[in-house]
Amino acid sequence: MNKLAAASSPKSTASSTEPTVGRRYPRAVRNWLIVGIVLIFVQVVVGGITRLTGSGLSITKWEIVTGALPPLNAEQWTSEFELYQATPQYEKLNEGMGLSDFKFIYFWEYFHRLWARMMGFAFLLPLAYFLFKGYIDRALGKRLALVFFAAALTASFGWIMVASGLIERPLVNAYKLSMHLGIAFVTFGILLWTTFWVFGHSLSAKPGRATRQLVYWTMGLLTLQILLGGMMSGMKAALFYPTWPDLNGETIPQILLNAENWTLQNVIEYDRTPFMSALVQLLHRTTGYIVAGLVVWMFVRIRRINLAPRLNAAASLSLLLVIVQVLLGIGTVVLSQGVIPVAWGVAHQAVALLLLASVLWDVWLVRGRAFDGSLL
Repeated sequence: MNKLAAASSPKSTASSTEPTVGRRYPRAVRNWLIVGIVLIFVQVVVGGITRLTGSGLSITKWEIVTGALPPLNAEQWTSEFELYQATPQYEKLNEGMGLSDFKFIYFWEYFHRLWARMMGFAFLLPLAYFLFKGYIDRALGKRLALVFFAAALTASFGWIMVASGLIERPLVNAYKLSMHLGIAFVTFGILLWTTFWVFGHSLSAKPGRATRQLVYWTMGLLTLQILLGGMMSGMKAALFYPTWPDLNGETIPQILLNAENWTLQNVIEYDRTPFMSALVQLLHRTTGYIVAGLVVWMFVRIRRINLAPRLNAAASLSLLLVIVQVLLGIGTVVLSQGVIPVAWGVAHQAVALLLLASVLWDVWLVRGRAFDGSLL
């Protein structure tokens, strides 16, 4: 019998609310997965800083190997700066920028890419060792393959996003930015779910169907909210309506009530008029209120049934994070007077990822299944 499978069954029977423990992978594997979660979280935060400082277009080439080294002398810095000076962003937004300012935005994009390369080594080298030692079986291997595929897709979409801002446009395409961010969050979610699976801690009893459906709906709408947040960020929509709870004194912006503005051109060429900025911000706020309400409802319902301390803790964490997230969202909007505040925007994105992790933990627990080896 495989030594991993031999340890897969708990020696004692759990009570109806105790966590079940599944397949026992070596501690090194479990720690490796936790480190991976932290690395992706940091990458998302660095990506937020890169975006909000306008640094994403400072490196105009995608050189996976040779791009690992930054410019090392004055000649190389001049060459990189000249490449940037040929971009629409420099010509339309940053004309007259000095070399020192260029070095600042270059640093964040370079660090964002460097961290991605480092993550690759941090995943692949231990993986090779674990495979050699026989620590990873087929079941875990399939899940890790999905993580690697999602990570590669995130990196590829990152360059597609950057390329969209190097020709004609001075900024990256908001829809492509939203997809890049969304895939990064999906990668994080898959790895976190895999980590839950490896640790094998679920509940042998599960709440009723209504409670489970409530948690699933919360997860689904939160996913939609994250995508809307990506579009709002890419469109810099907060700059058009930096007020709360209204939108420049209106509940629904007048531009949305004019049927003539509902055209495909306004959707595609979203930066020509404030139409899409108004629509996306209205949707983002409305969905945010709904998600917050669902999390509160979820918390009350789970605490009322009091099925297990672990589930109560997960619901409490989700409630705390959604309160913080709403406050950060409001603060980011009202402080976006001419420029989006970097610290607030990055914190808003970081807490969104933590909230996703918390609600995903809720989903994992309410499934209420003993370890069965299934992905879902």
